Amino acid sequence: MSKNTIIVCAYSVYPYIKSSEGIVNKNWFDILDNQKETATYLLSTNTNIDVFTENKSATLKTIESAKLKFIYDFSFAKKKSFYGFLYSIGNVIFKFFHKKNNLLTWYQKRLIDIQKKNILEIINQKENVIVWARVLPMLSVIPVLEAYAKKKFPYIVNINDPLDLNADQYSRHEEQVLLKTIDSAQCWTFPSQRLANIMIDKYSLDSARCFVIPHAMRQQEQLYHGNKPTDRKLKFVYTGTFYKSAFTESFGKDLNKFCNTTQASQVEFTFILSQYDDYSLLWIKNNIPSATIHFKLSREEVLTITAQADCMLIVDSVFHQDLLKGKLIEAISLGLPIFAITYPNSVMDKVTIEYGGFSAYQNIEDSVFTVFLEITTKLRSKNWCDQFSINRQSVMHKISEKNIAKATIEIAQFANDRFLWKEKIKVLQPKIPTGYNWP
Repeated sequence: MSKNTIIVCAYSVYPYIKSSEGIVNKNWFDILDNQKETATYLLSTNTNIDVFTENKSATLKTIESAKLKFIYDFSFAKKKSFYGFLYSIGNVIFKFFHKKNNLLTWYQKRLIDIQKKNILEIINQKENVIVWARVLPMLSVIPVLEAYAKKKFPYIVNINDPLDLNADQYSRHEEQVLLKTIDSAQCWTFPSQRLANIMIDKYSLDSARCFVIPHAMRQQEQLYHGNKPTDRKLKFVYTGTFYKSAFTESFGKDLNKFCNTTQASQVEFTFILSQYDDYSLLWIKNNIPSATIHFKLSREEVLTITAQADCMLIVDSVFHQDLLKGKLIEAISLGLPIFAITYPNSVMDKVTIEYGGFSAYQNIEDSVFTVFLEITTKLRSKNWCDQFSINRQSVMHKISEKNIAKATIEIAQFANDRFLWKEKIKVLQPKIPTGYNWP
């Protein structure tokens, strides 16, 4: 059997796109890229694939694309700047002459055309090519669908978040893009079974071809060990976006109550915010006056601080109960104790409990306050830390690089085999992989 080629089509990839989605995509791609069983290439906001042909055999290479980077930066230039003004004029002209693409910008259309061209060029020169589109945004799927309309090939769609469907035209367009995959995608992947079930029910996806691959995080050389000096304050760290729907009034009330106890003198809070507003800063100041706040640190700076943490705060919105947060998996990859402020039976709640961390519930009075008191005692206990180091191993194994790579390669192989069977190139229908339903 010849080696599979996997083309990853992802709009957001760190470090060019500094978002949770970008970090998750980058970690997953790097894990896949290190496997001998596959040849892996990336089409993203700022990367392209060069195709070199020697003696009728194609050699591929993922490269940074100056063209893609230029049109991306050009499209996001400030409107009042010279380049921003030029782009706005160019975009108006584009929309005038391309009315059927009126929901796309000039930049988005160029990105789609470039990626579609790459996909078709590779499909025409290589065997066993599987394209893996990662959303959100659904923009990552459009070049795959347009290439598929020219020439059929196996592709997979990964969905990390449910579609944010409002009553506007763009939301309907996003949904229409997803609906087009139902008859042509070989399978779909999700980071949690709860999210998979939502999408299966809403869009009548074939549940047998929906698989769970948890968010990927690279293996860490150093893990939390718990042996902290008793005279040192416990470090609680929060990183990421400040969601108003997650930082509720009840959560703030319990935090404020804890900060007025004697145990609070043993604790220091650090917030590393990637997205925030004045309300965010006021919420933190009012409820944790002594908190240290950092803004938009580099990925390396964030990891340096989190590696020194005693406990990671991961906060759930009422709207995110079916999702697996990348920040949760990142904390697990470091072996850190986790304090999940969430809701009963949410995905985060179940994973945290299985991991051996602490859960408190936004909708239960004094729950956050009570668990804070419990944590400050247990994190100082050698017996608790030793037991936690044992308890965490099961979940850490499930998100290990080895398991993520195994799931990815097996599902890609299934997609390729099923495509060949559907096209009547192979006689036998492939066996559907099982066991990919955690968390």
